[in-house]
Amino acid sequence: MIENTQTSPVVINALCFDIDDLAYSLSTKNGANFSSEYLVEKETYSLLEFLDGLGLKATMFVPGYVAEHFPGLIGAISHANHDIGSHGYEHIIAEQLQQKRFRNDVVMSKKRLEDILSREVSTYRSPSWGITARTLWAYDVLIEAGYSVDNTAQPSLLKHLGRSPSDMMPFRYKDLLTVIPVTSFKFLNRSVPFNGGLFCAYVPIAFQIRYYESLNEKGMAFNYFCHPYEFNPGGANRQVWKCHSLAATMYGMYFGIYRYYLRRLASRFRFGPLKEAYGSYIEPKIDGRAENPAGVLR
Repeated sequence: MIENTQTSPVVINALCFDIDDLAYSLSTKNGANFSSEYLVEKETYSLLEFLDGLGLKATMFVPGYVAEHFPGLIGAISHANHDIGSHGYEHIIAEQLQQKRFRNDVVMSKKRLEDILSREVSTYRSPSWGITARTLWAYDVLIEAGYSVDNTAQPSLLKHLGRSPSDMMPFRYKDLLTVIPVTSFKFLNRSVPFNGGLFCAYVPIAFQIRYYESLNEKGMAFNYFCHPYEFNPGGANRQVWKCHSLAATMYGMYFGIYRYYLRRLASRFRFGPLKEAYGSYIEPKIDGRAENPAGVLR
């Protein structure tokens, strides 16, 4: 266990992981015809061991296809007391699926996870942050499918929802869906995502810490994420040339750095699952409507 020297003991920040398989994701996105060895199981078990050593709990966004292939892994995540959210079924964005297939995708993902866990799964994050201005209907579909929390909205989406791109405060969409925007950073008068993954991969950790400290000092939580292959890559994800893809190779040049980043962040900040960090915004409902409609987007 790392000695904790957190600067803001009151603020709990959200730690999240997208439990994706890189080769499978590239294959479904690009139609690439390469062998997709599933590495996500081994990489995620390594992640769980690491988090247990630091005493950290997180929200794990799991695609339905991963749950279908590795139900035991879903059980292990749950047994370790991590929260589990849906990351779609096929790991395909809403615009590519379109409305009918998207509905089937999010319903099937939710059902698959709930069948394994024997409890409700109500949190969602889109693959590749794939709810955009062209697919605002996706939020209505999520409500119809029974989701109550979303962690997809980037600055570019917020402005189309009638909010400032720099506004990181959670809000209600049609009284029924709590939207938790991704943490962002204002750069050259433009708000950009700043919540881990590729967005922070090449940003010095000291700068990240200073920025997140400034948010906590204002009483604001931040949300931070990565993938198991960014944390501790195995097999083909450790090789220099990845998945017969130049894009994957360039993307994967920093894989492994988040093991170091998370150690540094865990020594300075309090972390928990998404619902713990933002619980005060996830209001109880009366007859399907929020008890407190403040911040509702209609």
